[in-house]
Amino acid sequence: MVLKEDLWRYFASDYVIARQRFLDASAMAEAILTTLTISEKGPSEENLSIDVAYLGPKEPEKLIIHTSGVHGVEGFPGSAVQVRLLERFTEGKITIPNNCGIIIAHAINPHGFAWLRRVNENNADLNRNFLPPNEAYIGEPEKYHELDKLLNPRNTKSMFDFFSLKAAWVILRMGFNVAKQTIAEGQYERPKALQYGGSELCEGPKLWLEYLSQYLPYTKQAIWIDFHTGLGPFGIDSLLISGDDSPEKMATLTAHYGPTVQPNDPDAGVAYKIRGGMMDGVISRWPSISWTAITQEFGTFKPIKVLRALRAENRMTQWSLIEERKKVNAKERRELLEIFNPNSEKWQAMIMERGQQLIDDVITDLE
Repeated sequence: MVLKEDLWRYFASDYVIARQRFLDASAMAEAILTTLTISEKGPSEENLSIDVAYLGPKEPEKLIIHTSGVHGVEGFPGSAVQVRLLERFTEGKITIPNNCGIIIAHAINPHGFAWLRRVNENNADLNRNFLPPNEAYIGEPEKYHELDKLLNPRNTKSMFDFFSLKAAWVILRMGFNVAKQTIAEGQYERPKALQYGGSELCEGPKLWLEYLSQYLPYTKQAIWIDFHTGLGPFGIDSLLISGDDSPEKMATLTAHYGPTVQPNDPDAGVAYKIRGGMMDGVISRWPSISWTAITQEFGTFKPIKVLRALRAENRMTQWSLIEERKKVNAKERRELLEIFNPNSEKWQAMIMERGQQLIDDVITDLE
């Protein structure tokens, strides 16, 4: 357990500090470190990269994967959990099972992490960007056009917006689960709108898939934890299952990981079905592996508050006259950071404890 007075050591104030702490922890753990640098730069012209630590054999039959920051600003708490994970390995508190490797990928979306956005340099949600091979980057949910004006105003902010009231009316009219699915599924027609999945596989995802290709051909069984924040009760994690969510698989996972296991089904919990999800995209490329793919989703605030912050940040980014470099300090970006990385010691302590517990449960599952 991390003491409250030590939380500051893990929760960084910006991408550069978070990255350096991850690099330092990786070096202490004597991990094999790979830096996947993207073309875009950070707010201070710093290089941006996906940094990956690997522990284990060169040809692992079993594999644990832990990823963070596919949604930019969610990388702050994800980084904290990963730094502590590496420290625990260094301290001898974690032992990797035989013939097993562990991949710890820091900041799948470094541009969003550094610029305080949820999306990347192309305005793409990278958890909608991993479409299976040969699937076209076209289409949108059937009812998305009905919500476009509400979600994506083409002007600067107004004093008389009444977004919360309008959103509540949409939920009442459509039903919460239908509205949730429509908003969150992913769309490929509106490049400046929310939940845009991109026009092609982006640079960062390409680098990540290339990295995985050096280990996955040898792997027979893999358990993947993808760390997220934003959905569900404050500080409580839901374990959302990608890939095989058959009743038999769900029963087995619930028995081992507990009652918060649930499918990515809008009618079954906090989640929703998505197109182009990172886990599904990787699984589709290496289907012979026995996968257990878990999104560990920690709750922060109520759904309308979260959506309002996403909408305000995208509106500012797309339509304001603020100089690009100054947008990182805009009120909307800071509010987005608070939504997905609450400045609360209680919340931080909760996610650190459960973040480590899930890793321990994964290790025992592979022993």
